[in-house]
Amino acid sequence: MLSSLVKEHQARQQIRKEVQEKRRQEVVTSATALTHALVDHLNAGVAQAYVNQKKLDTETKILQTNAAQFAKQTMQWLKLVEDFNQALKEIGDVENWARSIETDMRTISSALEYAYKGQSDR
Repeated sequence: MLSSLVKEHQARQQIRKEVQEKRRQEVVTSATALTHALVDHLNAGVAQAYVNQKKLDTETKILQTNAAQFAKQTMQWLKLVEDFNQALKEIGDVENWARSIETDMRTISSALEYAYKGQSDR
């Protein structure tokens, strides 16, 4: 009787161990699947961030190139405007010089006419 009780107890314990081992395997499998799902989800986000960063780097390089080109063109325009302003100043100087020469020539002409008339009256 005692030995049959021990055998029954051992059989039930063995069944419980098998059930417990089966449940442990299920938990390990579920935990592994969950871990893989979380890692895949995080990797997708990281991959998208990497792609976005590469796009930003490319756009930044293009923007830097365009900004440098714009600055160069702006400097050329400023030089052109400065040269134009200088030319306008020179034209103004030539115009003033021409007026001065014209005034001097009229003065000389008047003096010569006056001198010529003064000699012819004598």
